[in-house]
Amino acid sequence: MIDAKHNHSQTLFSLRYKIILVFLLFIFFIMAYRAVELALASPLPPSVIGDAPKVRRGVIFDARGHELAISRDTVSVGIKPLEARLQLEGVDVLARVTGVPKTEILQKIKSSEKFFYLRRKMPIEEAASLRKLDMAGLVLQTEPDRYYPNGNLASQILGFTGVDGEGLSGIEFGQNSILAQPRAKTPTSGISNQDFIGQNIHLTINSFVQHQLEKTLARGLTESVSKHAMGVILETPTGKVLAMSSQPDFDPNNPTKAAEGTRKNLPISFQYEPGSTFKVFTMAALLRENMLDDKHEYFCPGYFEYKGTRISCTHKHGKETFTDVMKNSCNYGVITASWQLPVLKLYENLKAFGIGSTTEIALPGEAKGHLPSPKDWDYFLKMSIPIGHGVSVTPLQLAVAANAIGNDGNFMPPMLIDHITDSQGNVVERFSPKAKYRVASLENSRKIRATLREVVKSGTGTGADLGLKEFDVCGKTGTSIKSDKRGYTDKYQASFVGFFPCDKPEITILLMFDEPRGEYHQGATVAAPAFRRILREIIPAIHVGELRQVRALPTAQYRSISTEKSQMPDFQGFSKKELLFQVLSKFPGDHKFEGSGYVVSQNPKAGAAITPPYSFSFRLSFPDE
Repeated sequence: MIDAKHNHSQTLFSLRYKIILVFLLFIFFIMAYRAVELALASPLPPSVIGDAPKVRRGVIFDARGHELAISRDTVSVGIKPLEARLQLEGVDVLARVTGVPKTEILQKIKSSEKFFYLRRKMPIEEAASLRKLDMAGLVLQTEPDRYYPNGNLASQILGFTGVDGEGLSGIEFGQNSILAQPRAKTPTSGISNQDFIGQNIHLTINSFVQHQLEKTLARGLTESVSKHAMGVILETPTGKVLAMSSQPDFDPNNPTKAAEGTRKNLPISFQYEPGSTFKVFTMAALLRENMLDDKHEYFCPGYFEYKGTRISCTHKHGKETFTDVMKNSCNYGVITASWQLPVLKLYENLKAFGIGSTTEIALPGEAKGHLPSPKDWDYFLKMSIPIGHGVSVTPLQLAVAANAIGNDGNFMPPMLIDHITDSQGNVVERFSPKAKYRVASLENSRKIRATLREVVKSGTGTGADLGLKEFDVCGKTGTSIKSDKRGYTDKYQASFVGFFPCDKPEITILLMFDEPRGEYHQGATVAAPAFRRILREIIPAIHVGELRQVRALPTAQYRSISTEKSQMPDFQGFSKKELLFQVLSKFPGDHKFEGSGYVVSQNPKAGAAITPPYSFSFRLSFPDE
């Protein structure tokens, strides 16, 4: 009897055990099925659920080591909708923090089955409150994001990245493989062992010079009511690009909000007929072929005509030497001088200056301009190409070509990247400036610059002159008529290309304004003054010559200025050269300098209260004036 009861009890226990086991297995299979269903219905990106390594892009530096583009940690907010439906508490907080309306969040959760991002790459501090939120289906993913600490500065050079971190334009795109390619796995403080750091790129861009160029172009754009303003500044002996910009520009931190066209790097992609700035290269060709006689006189009737085709000058210039021809930007004189030059010879000389070829700068999207083949030259092109029409260039292309004249005939390809380093700062690769070939002799280069000095002293380029005996500049103006498919229009382009100092250039500057619609539209009235303006600002940053001792006026002793920037210093007796250095380096702003010699009056007066932005005016003269 006892054995029967014992067996019954064991059988009952065994049955209960099996029932419980079956029930637990049933629950397990339901949970497993649910997990698989959620995984299939709400798949997460590999970067969220896997161990895929995250590449943190390398830093882009300027020439002085300032950070232009960096990577920083951000938080991407995602939702697994099937899980989120189980618990919707916290949606109010989610809407407030992400900025996505609550109704939109609820609708997405209700209608979606697959994982979706609610907001990508939020600043970590903004997402802090979400980490305390206990909401089903909420995914907070830490990922690196690109940040440009200087906003618009050099934006068209730098470019920008997409939401997944890939470069989409500029250096970010052209050098994407370097910036996103780790030299080695690099565990670093705050970075997972699964993370990698790309290599760093050190540009030749000088942030101060770049800022001054952008500021000058923006001001000129407004004053001339132009469609675009473009500029390039090269270090003459090396070909290094110190600054390059077109205005308007954009903020690479918000590229999708940029106005149409502002993201384009126009100095490398905009093609235009250069007009009279091109006469510099015609002169170089004539000198190289020994076809320019300094004593020959030209008599300009106001136009050049051949077989019924006429090209006009601005007016009748009369008798003039070739120096006068360049000073007056006389079309008749340039065409007449080049008329006997064989087409093939002129073509070969222009090709040697890089006309019709890309400069091969380390940026994507460069145009090559257009130089017609000699077989296509008719009488009109034989007349128009020497004066800069019937041929097209980019602003960078023309700046590089002119730079060869400033560099005593040595053609230097433009250099934008100085060196590359790994995440530890070790130099991986360094680039050195190297002359490609000689395009003009030393004698001819200096002769051209001497002629261009006369252009600035008393010709069409007087608006570019600094008025300083110690600081000679030289250059050439250009005013071209825009053309379209139907022919030439009533729109213009104003430009100026010049060197500083003229005797031994340190920098080459090219400025171009597209469709100026203000009171004036010529290179002499739009681009030349802008050249002077930017040069005044950047001299303290780029001039490598030694300062001469300042000579004191007999009537006023030279005094050092106070370092207090809230009070106007006493500049009485300063030479113009010393004045420029002191004012532009310590009180940057929009200043006026009238006359030459030494300071005899200033406004505000010495001791007056001053606040930025600074705007001073000075009158200077020599003791015997």
